[in-house]
This record gives sequence, structure tokens and C-alpha cells, in this order.
Amino acid sequence: MEKIVRKYHLKDPQQYKDEQEYWRNKTSEERLMALEAIRETWHKLNPDADESEQGFRRVIRIVKPE
Repeated sequence: MEKIVRKYHLKDPQQYKDEQEYWRNKTSEERLMALEAIRETWHKLNPDADESEQGFRRVIRIVKPE
């Protein structure tokens, strides 16, 4: 595997395009594995976090017709 490192100016719009292209080229399994790695890292860095917070946050919005 060839590793590529790119440097961007903070406001360079090409950076966001390259990131989107990178993640579009990944399979859904690879994206999910990356998300899980980020979640695990967060819990390691925040050991005092409530155990009930482990997992994905669920958001429910109730919409009433006008």
C-alpha cells in the first residue's frame, strides 16, 4: 500500500473535495470500521465518560403536520 501525505492551507476548498473522494472510494464496511475506531479512541481518551454513552446516539424528532 502506498501512503500519500498532502498538506493543505486551512481554507483550501480542495482539501474537502479530496476528503470526500477518499471516503467515497471506501466500502461501507471500511467506513464503519473507521467510525468504530474513532468511537473507541474517544472512550479511551475520556475514561470518566458515562458507560451508558457507549454506542451510537439515537435522535428522534417528532414532526406534527401544520
